[in-house]
Amino acid sequence: MKISFGAYEINAHELDNKLAVQVTSEFGKVHLNKDENRESDFPNEVCFTIDNPSQKVEAKGLKRFAFGDYTFISGINYKGEFFLFYSVLLTISKKVIDGKDTLTLAFLKEPK
Repeated sequence: MKISFGAYEINAHELDNKLAVQVTSEFGKVHLNKDENRESDFPNEVCFTIDNPSQKVEAKGLKRFAFGDYTFISGINYKGEFFLFYSVLLTISKKVIDGKDTLTLAFLKEPK
C-alpha cells in the first residue's frame, strides 16, 4: 500500500506477521538519518532525510497510520526530515531492500 505524506511516499506491506515500510520521495533519494550528532527526542523514533532535495520540503503535522494490527505516527519537521514513531510493543530492524532503506516492524509478542 502506498500513501503520500507531504513530500514523502510511504510504501508498506505486511508479510509473515511483520510490517515492512519503505519511505521514498520524488524530491530525491531518501535514507535513514544515521547522524550520531543528532539528538533523538524520543526513544522509539526513526528519522529519514532526503539527500539534496530538488525543492524545499514543507513541514507537516503528525498523522497516525494503521496497517492491520500495526500502527505508527509520522510527521515532517521544519528541516524536512520525516519521522516515524512506533509503539514500545514493537521491535524494529533496519535493512536495505532493492537499494532502499527499509524498516521491518514486528510485535515483541503476538497481538491480541
